[in-house]
Amino acid sequence: MKISVKKAQPQVYAVSFGTTVHTLDIHDLKTLVLEVVGALSPGVLPPPSCNREIFDLASRLTAASDSALQEFILHASDGDLLIFLKSTETDTSLHQKLFANMSDRKHTILSEDLQFRFKDPVSVDEQSAAVFNLSELASKHHL
Repeated sequence: MKISVKKAQPQVYAVSFGTTVHTLDIHDLKTLVLEVVGALSPGVLPPPSCNREIFDLASRLTAASDSALQEFILHASDGDLLIFLKSTETDTSLHQKLFANMSDRKHTILSEDLQFRFKDPVSVDEQSAAVFNLSELASKHHL
């Protein structure tokens, strides 16, 4: 069987298995590659780190359309969003995009909570749980 991968659009790839073609976004293609490597060589790859998962989610949200991002924000829990925002506090372009796509009220609440809630860094367990929840939600909204 002939297998090929071609870039169809920015962040979108056409993967051909014989005569069958599947379109995958960059996130799904990376996941496919990691799954294949993991299946062929178990234990070769380290488990995904929380930082990698945060980066992947941030990339997906940055690439999302405004309308899709607004729908995502509407359904995301404030607690998970807050932890994600704290975990990505150095990514100003992501924060600008997220804040531009939420209501003024939600923006105010989250901004104030970011300033006053976190005296200490967010624990890895809290980050992992929040990123997992937000990643699942992003997948449901095709982000």
